Amino acid sequence: MASNSKIKIKLQGHEKFALREGWLNKGLIMVKKNPTAFQGKDGPDIFGIGNNMVKSLRYWLKAFGLIEETPGKGASLTEMGELILQNDPYFEDIFTIWLLHSFIAKNKDEATSWYMFFNKVGVQDLEKNQIENILLREITKYAAGITFSDKSVGNDLDVLLNMYGKTKEQNDPEDKSNSPLAQLGLIKNVGGKYSKNHPNRKDLNEWIILQELAYLLDGKESLSIDDAINGENGLAKIYQLSAVTANEFFDRLDALEYIRVNRTAGLDVIYKSKDFTAISVVTEYYNKIR
Repeated sequence: MASNSKIKIKLQGHEKFALREGWLNKGLIMVKKNPTAFQGKDGPDIFGIGNNMVKSLRYWLKAFGLIEETPGKGASLTEMGELILQNDPYFEDIFTIWLLHSFIAKNKDEATSWYMFFNKVGVQDLEKNQIENILLREITKYAAGITFSDKSVGNDLDVLLNMYGKTKEQNDPEDKSNSPLAQLGLIKNVGGKYSKNHPNRKDLNEWIILQELAYLLDGKESLSIDDAINGENGLAKIYQLSAVTANEFFDRLDALEYIRVNRTAGLDVIYKSKDFTAISVVTEYYNKIR
């Protein structure tokens, strides 16, 4: 990680290992049981994986917002980490996978390449080296004055494309190196050319959109529909939703009386109809499916 007085970035914290199935479950359970599991040299014995994989797991748990670390005290689960461990510990609900994606795609400080890829990089029938050039340009622009290795950006992109672009249909379904994020269908790879992809509508529900609106509306009285869709961390960026699909979700949440959508007199504004936070939305969703 590098920093200057204004910003910080983190590249290649994953040790070149993409997130694997079962890792986050194992990590949450062990951190809950033993807050110092990542300290010292016992990590490989505790987690049953190699030393570099332990470092990678530690990184992913932080990058997805599932744990936080306090000097001298070790690691603890965040509110979101606790909620997931209690309600979907094996990450079987695609809602939970969307939560992971939502957090890392906004995590500019701990997963800079992920933030830049989803917020700043347009990808349509591009080869990996073309995407890498755009990603490198955007990170260089953002991190002006910070020294970092171009290779670290390439390594990040390798892992990102591997996590989102490979599906069980393309690989052995029993292969535990498959990443759960691939099922979101956000990146398509055809003959070595990559494109960002609209997600399958049936894999999204209004709860994941509502928790995203909780972030976008945090500390605000209202939010323009355009900012909610096309602004920084907007639905078109993080979820690659079309304006039509995004507005369908807004209308549904309006009917459920969580938000009020005002399209009169060209306002096109979203207001909260009731108070909610990302944590309260996720809690309500898990309670509803029990």
